[in-house]
Amino acid sequence: MAQTAAVYAAILIPFKVGIPIIPGFVELRPANAVPIVASLLFGPAAAWGAAFGNVIGDCFGTLGPGSLFGFLGNFCYGYVPHLLRGHLGVLSSERGPTPSSWRQIIEFMVICSVASMACALVIGWGVDLLGLLPFWIVVPPIFLNNFLMGVLLAPPLLFFLHPRVKRWGLLYEDIVRSEASLDPEALDPSTELRVEPEPGRGLDGSGARGGRSIQETRSTPSSHPSPVTRHHILSVENVSFTHTGAARPALNGISLRVRQGESVALMGRTGVGKSTLCYALNGLVPQLIPGRWSGQVTVNGHDTTSRPVWQQAGMVGLVFQDFEAQLLSTNVTMELAFPLEHLPQPLSPPAMASRIERALERVGLSGLDRRDPLSLSGGQRQRLVIASTLIREPALVVLDEPMTDLDPEGRRTLASLLASMRAGGTALIVAEHDPEDAVAADRVCVLDHGAVVWDGPPRLLFGDPDIPPWYGIRPLPLVSCFAGLKLPDPPMTVEEAWQVADAHGLMVAPDEAALHQEAVRKDAPVIIDAHKVSYEYQRGSPVVSDLSFAVHEGEFVAIIGLNGSGKSTLAMLLSGLNTPTSGRVLVGGRDTRTLGAGQLATTVGYVFQNPDHQIFAETVGEEVAFGIRNLGFPPEECERRVAEALDAVGLAAPEVRKLDPFSLTKGDRQRVAVASVLAARPRILIFDEPTTGLDAEQTDRMMRMLRRLNQRGHTIVIITHTLSLVAAHAARCAVMRDGRIVADGPTREVFRTLTDPQFAASVGLEAPSLTRCAARWGHTLLTVDEVRAALRKK
Repeated sequence: MAQTAAVYAAILIPFKVGIPIIPGFVELRPANAVPIVASLLFGPAAAWGAAFGNVIGDCFGTLGPGSLFGFLGNFCYGYVPHLLRGHLGVLSSERGPTPSSWRQIIEFMVICSVASMACALVIGWGVDLLGLLPFWIVVPPIFLNNFLMGVLLAPPLLFFLHPRVKRWGLLYEDIVRSEASLDPEALDPSTELRVEPEPGRGLDGSGARGGRSIQETRSTPSSHPSPVTRHHILSVENVSFTHTGAARPALNGISLRVRQGESVALMGRTGVGKSTLCYALNGLVPQLIPGRWSGQVTVNGHDTTSRPVWQQAGMVGLVFQDFEAQLLSTNVTMELAFPLEHLPQPLSPPAMASRIERALERVGLSGLDRRDPLSLSGGQRQRLVIASTLIREPALVVLDEPMTDLDPEGRRTLASLLASMRAGGTALIVAEHDPEDAVAADRVCVLDHGAVVWDGPPRLLFGDPDIPPWYGIRPLPLVSCFAGLKLPDPPMTVEEAWQVADAHGLMVAPDEAALHQEAVRKDAPVIIDAHKVSYEYQRGSPVVSDLSFAVHEGEFVAIIGLNGSGKSTLAMLLSGLNTPTSGRVLVGGRDTRTLGAGQLATTVGYVFQNPDHQIFAETVGEEVAFGIRNLGFPPEECERRVAEALDAVGLAAPEVRKLDPFSLTKGDRQRVAVASVLAARPRILIFDEPTTGLDAEQTDRMMRMLRRLNQRGHTIVIITHTLSLVAAHAARCAVMRDGRIVADGPTREVFRTLTDPQFAASVGLEAPSLTRCAARWGHTLLTVDEVRAALRKK
């Protein structure tokens, strides 16, 4: 309802003054296609949306006594199409609402006619009753306006929206069917879901690594007792869920209990059901995300399907993996005030202001209270969403990959905040890919094929580096380094590694000559040259300041730094998507101000941090082909390039091309965005956080792909917070702080600088654990293989 009202009003308002037909009463209304389309897709909710949307529009020029009848008339206009479709006897097509056959066209024309006349009659009668205008003057223009706009504009919208809405299971009939399935009397016990495990996982078909049975590695509940003084706050009992239209369940008989103050890390490959389980914990599944549901989830004794989702928000706080979908206000303070305004006991303005100030301080956003959330960096926006979730102090907090876009300082801040919440009795469930973050949890629950295949303490899972890869999880790097010693309790932190080394008389002494030394390619021609560049989003507040930076052809460069240090802004300047406020950027020797979109597309490819800012087409195949078709390539060449690009990102399966990109996981949407850029075969590829949302296997595949592209001659620039990826793949590294580059050189040299605590603190970064471990002996090592080869007896 709210979305229909908002869209309807937003399109109505510009025409209120612009093109009146009867000034003050009737104006040209292209928006009148919206109620018909929404009614045919979403049912009665569209009627209320049309009614309220019309009143909102009237507030911008025609609000008056007649608005009451405008409310009633538009309600009819939004309700009649739903009422008539499929109920017109011989005129009914018995098919979808898109007018693609003669019977559907006839049915649609009848629906438009009746709905338009119903709206016109109600408004005309009301206006005549009030003595404002005669009935016969008002009705014809309203009818004709509604009918023409509906007939001309509604069909294209239906052709565009109906396949997507149907695919997402959001049609009115799908929602009604889903709600019926929540009725205990309507549940059929014979529909209990059971699926045999398959080797494939996700769209790429990557399989689990076999070898040892789950029974051999899974811990018993007694191996990780929780404090007996704390009660179970969450109980998940035999929950199964299959998304509408899915071939197999996302959740398959999951049972899980979490105590007050307990921290649980959810791990596993992308697509195994972690996000679906998170959504089930506050009722989004199955109340708002339709599908087949069985089992029970209770939080503090309340069944999550028995109360509306909004009522559970104060008890279960949820941060989405796609956290930007949760932002709704125009400044940071209003974003945090919104959840406080819906507390059962409203706070006084001073108490609200105090809580907002404290929340910003806890997530490291003090001083940004007046900023527009969209002007913040990705990591800062993520911290803002976390703050808006925690500000209501829920008993259970569920975070879906909360560390993905955070810099090391942000990770430390969030880890400290979560630790204090646990100490205060808040239960935590965190979906995570990074083992170095998960190891701090009380328990790790690993999901595979929608089921829990491991539930136990982190040390039991990560103590053997051969076990995590079976489930698509990266082993802890330090454990891998010391694996050859067969230690009963291998080190998981840098401090533990030093203690183990002392206890066994070990030291790190590499053969410096054997270390991989990939020199910065200063002998190659400069392909990107930024000279004294500055850029401002707001006047007087430069994000990039007087910065000079050159990239040589064929380089693999990583740009690192704190959230908000200017990394993404610099990348967009280097790609030509933004032009500098002052200074200049040359790409291939030409100023980006003079390069057209087509020239830029074949020279520089840019992959956004959030793939949803980039993808838009109805299918994966159309998305990847869009750019190269616009560049004028013939169909045969387009097909060849699309196939090559999809194969490069691991999405070569033919059925993938027909999928809606927005129906994919965030990691798969990221790969689609990469493929759409690769299809143009640009000489330079710039990636902003290319591994966000990817599991260990997908991350390795993505980085291998970038390495291959670099070896084929492409210049690669990546922005990332995952410094272990920089260590393993980038030949050169640049560190940014406050819009300037403060360190730039070969990766090993820059990481040697990062082992200096004073410099690391000044830039808010921290060298990877392997590098910090080896620094004790005065060496800068970057990978597991380097550390393992350098370990030797004193």
